[in-house]
Amino acid sequence: MKKILVLSLILLAALINGCNNPKVEHYERSEKIMGTVVTLKADGLNAKVAIDESFDKIFELVKNIKDDIKLIESKNEYIKISPDVYEILKISQNYSEQTNGAFDVTIGAAVNLWKNARKNNELPTAADIENVKKFVGFYHLHLRESDHSVMLDTQGVKINLGGVAKGYGADIARKIFIKHGIKDGLIDFGTSTIFALGRKRIGLKNPRGNGIDEVIELQNGSISTSGDYEQYFIVDGQRYHHIIDPKTCMPTNNGIASVSVAVNGDVEYCATIADILSTSIFILGEQQNEILILPKNYTIINISKNTDF
Repeated sequence: MKKILVLSLILLAALINGCNNPKVEHYERSEKIMGTVVTLKADGLNAKVAIDESFDKIFELVKNIKDDIKLIESKNEYIKISPDVYEILKISQNYSEQTNGAFDVTIGAAVNLWKNARKNNELPTAADIENVKKFVGFYHLHLRESDHSVMLDTQGVKINLGGVAKGYGADIARKIFIKHGIKDGLIDFGTSTIFALGRKRIGLKNPRGNGIDEVIELQNGSISTSGDYEQYFIVDGQRYHHIIDPKTCMPTNNGIASVSVAVNGDVEYCATIADILSTSIFILGEQQNEILILPKNYTIINISKNTDF
């Protein structure tokens, strides 16, 4: 009888301890979205809830971006758009001004021109490039804060959010993770934009090889990499990639192959800003030291030189 009582007390104590120290849940999920594979990982009691909710919001963001941009481009009048897309455009316009136009979401017409060139492996003509310049310039985009509406003042201007949308999507997931108490997780937008909750080791890809160029430690912060090594074609020994300089409406050619920028997690929209800055610095090259002043919460982790030609 005493043995049974002792065993019962031991079992009861184990159950009580189990309630006080619930098992930490690990969950991860990958989805193809924004032209890449997005992988979310989390450890915590609400890991699955946080990740599933994040993907719901990211898919909603993608739909809103598509619908809002189509509407903006179709009319020459102020159009009220979704709050997230308005915020993306507002942040983007701010950095267009700060970078003297190096970052510009109205680059869409030039991006489309070079996308077709890459598809056909044939360079656009000088006339094509000159013509497309008429439809590129952040001054064509007007934001009205009072009702969160947006207007393009010239028919034919195209908006492209390729240099900012992944970062904003990562920030959406980051806020949801924090809301659900996730302190250990990874938000990975195809390795181009990453946010780490807790301490993580992140490998930076060698832009001219299959290996890792550098391994950094990222803690509660974001990192974004812009490079010329994934979307490109070569004509007469010259690499033409997908990162377009808004001033020339041609692929940037300043000797840089990749740029990685980290932003601390205590900065609002840290992943969005990291995404924008990696693109901006890639385009600015050496000019970034003259034009772009980085606050203490921003760090240029790596600038890899183009060693091809």
